Amino acid sequence: QKEFPNRFFDIGIAEQHALGMAAGMAKEGMIPFVPIYSSFYQRAYDQVIHDIAIQNLPVIMCVDRAGVVGADGETHQGTLDMAFFRLVPNLTIMAPKDFKELEDMMEFAIELNKPVVIRYPRGGEDESVKFEKHEKIKLGKAEMLREGKDISIIAIGKRVSSAIKLAQNYKEKGIDAEVINARFLKPLDAQTIKESIQKTKKVVTLEDGTKINGLGTAIEELIVEENLQNIKMEKQAWPDEFIKHGTVEELEKEYSQNIK
Repeated sequence: QKEFPNRFFDIGIAEQHALGMAAGMAKEGMIPFVPIYSSFYQRAYDQVIHDIAIQNLPVIMCVDRAGVVGADGETHQGTLDMAFFRLVPNLTIMAPKDFKELEDMMEFAIELNKPVVIRYPRGGEDESVKFEKHEKIKLGKAEMLREGKDISIIAIGKRVSSAIKLAQNYKEKGIDAEVINARFLKPLDAQTIKESIQKTKKVVTLEDGTKINGLGTAIEELIVEENLQNIKMEKQAWPDEFIKHGTVEELEKEYSQNIK
């Protein structure tokens, strides 16, 4: 806002107008970024579908406060966005593992010149996990962070850090885990994920969203569509309910049977 005052528009609490305006700007050759909280993108779902996606316009929808946000209250928990965006044709849906990958995804979104959803959580990075590897973003391509033969751990967004920790726990038990940063919910890197699951026959998915129609569901669909046999799967996600008020730490403890 300070550096580019003529390129910044504060439309107030008017999410439908924000996306309708962004669609018009994109139609005239601009590439607008629209940052809105996850739980408030619900208010502009019609504009996402009818004004942006149907016309395949290059609007970059930045989904802030994605996942559980803690003490902002029940109405602000952003657990539904992956599920409701995944339904919409023409959308590319990404979630970064850290700040560097977020920057890379924003640059990639500009180059893609199509409607893009980038979801990211409230707060900072998980400082207990440092990612030294950042492969170039390619459309629908996951990132192999650790190769293994016993179990596939597939995560997206902030939960990639959790996947690294889970792999270390498995290692201490003598289990060789493969870790995949999905990067894209849509289009899913079906080939990389399929090859990993076929190899290990066991898969755990981690995501900071509802268990319905997110990463876990996409991989369940892949297993069925590809007729993969004898696969054991565990899906770690938030349950199909409105998540109550509380800090992230309190909520993860409360719902520990789903989020580990």
